[in-house]
Amino acid sequence: MKKNHFQGCRFVLSTIASFPAILFVYSPFLLGVTLIGVAIPFATGRLIDALAYGRPFQTPFLVLSALLLVKALLTPLLERYICARSRRIETDLQFRVLDTIMNFSPGRLAALPDGEVIAKLTRDTYAIGGFVRGLYPRALQAVTMMLAAGFALQSRSSLLGIGFIVFFPLVLLLFVPFAQRFAANSHRVRAQGDASFNSLIDFLTTLPLLRTLDAEQRFADAPQNALEKLKDGNSESDALTIRFGFLLGFLLVAGQIAVLGIAGSLAAKGAIPVGDVVLYQMLFLAALQSIQGVIALLPELAALREAADSLGEVFRYPPPKPVQDPLAPLETLAFDHVTFAYPRTPDHPVVRDFSATFRPGSIVGLFGANGAGKSTLLKLAVGAMEPQSGAVRFNGIPLDRINRPLFRQRIGVVFQDSLLVTGTIRENITLRDPKFTPDDLQRALERSGFDDVVKRLPQGLDTIVGNFFRTLSGGERQRLAIARAIIRNPQILIFDEATNHLDANARKSIAGLIHTLRPGRLILLAGHDAELDKLSDVKISCQIPENDSYIMV
Repeated sequence: MKKNHFQGCRFVLSTIASFPAILFVYSPFLLGVTLIGVAIPFATGRLIDALAYGRPFQTPFLVLSALLLVKALLTPLLERYICARSRRIETDLQFRVLDTIMNFSPGRLAALPDGEVIAKLTRDTYAIGGFVRGLYPRALQAVTMMLAAGFALQSRSSLLGIGFIVFFPLVLLLFVPFAQRFAANSHRVRAQGDASFNSLIDFLTTLPLLRTLDAEQRFADAPQNALEKLKDGNSESDALTIRFGFLLGFLLVAGQIAVLGIAGSLAAKGAIPVGDVVLYQMLFLAALQSIQGVIALLPELAALREAADSLGEVFRYPPPKPVQDPLAPLETLAFDHVTFAYPRTPDHPVVRDFSATFRPGSIVGLFGANGAGKSTLLKLAVGAMEPQSGAVRFNGIPLDRINRPLFRQRIGVVFQDSLLVTGTIRENITLRDPKFTPDDLQRALERSGFDDVVKRLPQGLDTIVGNFFRTLSGGERQRLAIARAIIRNPQILIFDEATNHLDANARKSIAGLIHTLRPGRLILLAGHDAELDKLSDVKISCQIPENDSYIMV
């Protein structure tokens, strides 16, 4: 935990340092405006003395007016400047988080739920931007005002100066317990926020199915419970803030009464001018408000630390292992005593101590009951998952030691869920890779049988599809996925239940396509299709032992 906090603090400081203009342009101007705020009470006192003692008041009036005008003009300009910079920082952080997550290993990515990814991209980056936009200038102003006002008080009245010097550390000590409680509650709210994000995403993903079966109300308890817990955490934060604010306000009023009493008695004795009563009152009020401003940051600082720790969970991982580059053509793809279990069931491996070696020109069929590990083996083969023990090797090299981008360019996959990206049909097939020519695209369409579908669509290849667009049927989505796989001219071709949504004629067509693609390629098939079974020259039976607690291949 301590390491996380240190990482988080360093991360926040490096964020500020990455924009030198904040330190060297904005900060000096902000300090200047703050010092103008300290000078205003002195100008006010002089104006009051001039009026009280019958002296010329024009010059003090002009000075005070000039100070007020400069402060009024500079304040919104500074706010606009820092708001623009903070929004840029937020966006840069979001890009960094995305880039880092895209480079995560499959194991790390699987351990990070979608809800937490969204929270880090929105809630936590916004908190860092909020620090730059709000906390940083307020803290800088408060500390500057506090020091300047305290020095001014000391120079005019040693009694008030000493009182201020004693008052400040006592106030800080008084709020140490609040700081600890804010830190603990902020951590709890962050965990509850992550849980609510994850629960909502899970519920909304399944909502169409639940609504079809009139079961949505019976499954709404999970997100509702998560939101209720988040509400309780936020309510505790509100209660702490209210108690905190009451104590701060009470101290502020007590300080004002004390200063008025001391300054009033000194003025009554003729020890100080009448104007100094207002001067001391304004200075001490400014000093107390500065203390209040610093201490009032405690709740937000606790939330900021949690945001920094949360982002630190993304950036704290060591760099990837060295890779071997360039990647040679496929000679062997080997499973070397591979064991894999999903994170939620670590004691129940889906694949246990599996070893096999495959070569180009082979068609490998994985057959067995649902849940026997066929899809898991295919995902391990292409590096979409990582084994807990053993290794998957490309030409004898473990997949985590090779150049992943080059390796992925040699893979074509057709998984049973046929995921689409939001974009045009052309973008879904080429994945926006400019190396594919119109002829490459046309060949992939014809070989997959998807060209007839494209011809029927009014916008053809420019038709927008995706997981939120219901333009294509299940079979059409499957053919698109096949076109996407074969346009890459892969060395390793994966078909996972690829013919599930196709009719009998289409299944025979896909079987013929796989046969023609066989030379020079390793083709891995999983499913129950008799046509594909006939093609396989290597058959692997995946079984679930009846009397064992794990799934075995």
